[in-house]
Amino acid sequence: MRIDDLVVLGRSSPDILRNGRPSVCTAGYSPKHGFVRLYPTRMDSLLRVWNIVSVTVDRNPQDARPESWKIEGSKADWDRLSEKIEVMGELNRTARLALLTPLISRCVIDIETSGRSLGLVKPSERECYFSAREDHDHSIQRTLLGGTVPRGKDGYTLQPRARYRCSGCIASRRHDQQILEWGIYEWMRKHPGEEGLVWDNLFHNEAKQEILFLVGNQARRPSSFMIVSILRVPRPRDRLSQSQVA
Repeated sequence: MRIDDLVVLGRSSPDILRNGRPSVCTAGYSPKHGFVRLYPTRMDSLLRVWNIVSVTVDRNPQDARPESWKIEGSKADWDRLSEKIEVMGELNRTARLALLTPLISRCVIDIETSGRSLGLVKPSERECYFSAREDHDHSIQRTLLGGTVPRGKDGYTLQPRARYRCSGCIASRRHDQQILEWGIYEWMRKHPGEEGLVWDNLFHNEAKQEILFLVGNQARRPSSFMIVSILRVPRPRDRLSQSQVA
């Protein structure tokens, strides 16, 4: 099947597959097909957030979630997998909120009870923080040529997390979920010792943005959700500000 209108909404931190390949889970939304999860994908693919892409997909036999797909030939054609992704354009900044607003669920619980494995929520009472990772892997893997293999999430001593309530939360207490967003892990990699500054960087322009969480569950633990991506979507300017700019 070809999905030709997929808007990329998030990419998680790389995982290391059993054969040593670093792979990224990508999630997005297709107006024709709904929420979509692509796994595995290459780190160097053109699946950038807000890109609109066209890609031929197959069902992933190891993942029964209805939103889950893999790129056709993802194993046999791994070295040229990124060539199978065609970028059709980029979702305009002014169109982003209009696309996402109807997709927002009142609570993560609603996403779970509807049988979906991906969805959007609007967080409130938000607290982002780091916890010590219990499954930290101290080993450093190297390629045959001596290069360093990219770290998976368990290669970091810290795990980014968020406590929050949804805009229409029906949970008995705040959600407390792991954040998978690749950009946060890149910040940790590039700024050791300054990890906490990532939250200032993410939310510094919040007064002009809507903050949304793209959440997804685990294949083997469908009731356990994580934050795949933190979306910062520009709010429309009011008429006064538009006239001032003009």
